[in-house]
Amino acid sequence: MPLLPLLGLLLAAAQPAPQSDAAITVEASRITPEQARIASTAYARAGLPPNPNYGQYARWQGSICASVRGIPDPAVAGLVLARIKAAVAETGLKTAESGCKPNLTVAFTDDARGLVSLVKAKRRSALPRFDPVLFSQLDSATLPVRWWHVLTPAGPGGSAATVDSGALASASSNAMPLGNVLPAGPDAIGTNSWNSSLVDTNLSIWAKAGVAVVDVNLATGVSLEALADYVALVMLAPMRLPPDAPGVPSVLSLFDGSTRPTGLSAWDRAFLKGLYAMQMNRSAQRQRQQLISAMARELAPDVPPQ
Repeated sequence: MPLLPLLGLLLAAAQPAPQSDAAITVEASRITPEQARIASTAYARAGLPPNPNYGQYARWQGSICASVRGIPDPAVAGLVLARIKAAVAETGLKTAESGCKPNLTVAFTDDARGLVSLVKAKRRSALPRFDPVLFSQLDSATLPVRWWHVLTPAGPGGSAATVDSGALASASSNAMPLGNVLPAGPDAIGTNSWNSSLVDTNLSIWAKAGVAVVDVNLATGVSLEALADYVALVMLAPMRLPPDAPGVPSVLSLFDGSTRPTGLSAWDRAFLKGLYAMQMNRSAQRQRQQLISAMARELAPDVPPQ
């Protein structure tokens, strides 16, 4: 089916249902701090990569310059961009001015596998380093949305990082191997920063580019607003591909057939806020705990900080 009619179906699905004049009352029970922490832990496990690059989780730094391609109607493309910019605002990052060089690209196509194969053949540098699991998922015949990020390591203040596996593999402090905090081996990274802290990794991992490819044949029928929010969430996080079921109301359930989310939920927003509040120069384990604690406090304010 041509791209334009498919996008028309997406847009039609996004139109709000007629509202009646009758008052609607929504009742919900407030979750307890313990419930918030348990559910936040499940959400984090569902969304965060199980084996983060360089032993730390990543996020974006600086301004986001988003680009939407493959949508011939400027109004429809503008709707997608507006939802992405709204999600960027949730993180506290800035959206770059028009005319900027895109670092976050969303491509709509009726042949996602073919587009990814073309990138592999023509623009290999636009893809991350080879990961058999990731590359297998990018070649999936069933994923409505697939994505990748190009990550770069840096010192805690953004200084350049270099491969220095020997130094990291052999270093230790106070009888505690730095391998408990830092990755060691051929992919280990060293920086010109140093201190005596047992928790400061002197390293931070940042997303410098990202691409999401939407297969319109597989995504047809969902709300365009919800689809744009889904893309924004998995790109700004960056999320694992594909994410597991989070177990709470979330736009991540857009394609599992169980619910019909209309956009980012309170849990999704709490995740984004928590991710962009965590310390970057920490191990993945410590980052994850900071994220879970921040999410739980956002959703149940009585949760004490950790």
